[in-house]
Amino acid sequence: MKIIIDMNLTPEWVTVLAKYDIQAVHWSIVGDPRAPDHDIMEWAKINDYIVFTSESLLEPN
Repeated sequence: MKIIIDMNLTPEWVTVLAKYDIQAVHWSIVGDPRAPDHDIMEWAKINDYIVFTSESLLEPN
């Protein structure tokens, strides 16, 4: 499992998840911190990551 941690969460999550052998990276390491949510979702899809966020990145129906 690979997780990309959204900008609205602390990078400390990388360390927490590593304790459980979960590969994680904070968005600020791999992308522009000002990038829109769409860019983060697209990056996650292309790179086979799950997005970990505290907000909804899905557009309402």
